[in-house]
Amino acid sequence: MTDRIDLSAGTLETMVRALVRDAIDNHRDDPQLLRIMIEEASFSQELLDTIDRHGRDRVEQLRDLLVRHADVRVRDLPTAAELIVFTVEANTHKLMAAPQTVPVESFENELVDMLTRYLRGSG
Repeated sequence: MTDRIDLSAGTLETMVRALVRDAIDNHRDDPQLLRIMIEEASFSQELLDTIDRHGRDRVEQLRDLLVRHADVRVRDLPTAAELIVFTVEANTHKLMAAPQTVPVESFENELVDMLTRYLRGSG
């Protein structure tokens, strides 16, 4: 997991797509491990700390960008950043544990569309 990704360039959709694609890339390597993590949910404290730190860093990075983006129209930016990071990570983890259920490209496009509409305040 990388700590920072470049989310600053381009449109709101470009920023959201970079976030989603990064999550997909971080979950591609070992679908079996992802399934085991879902089923067993027993982690070392070191792994839990790493996951927590990554999540906090990503939420902070996204919140800072959302504050400055002209197309963002949600009421509560800190909560929006938390929801988006959790939504991207949880759904990507689940999909990549069983990637044959939905084509990755379709997943990416639909998740980007959903999050972009949410951030713009449009249905």
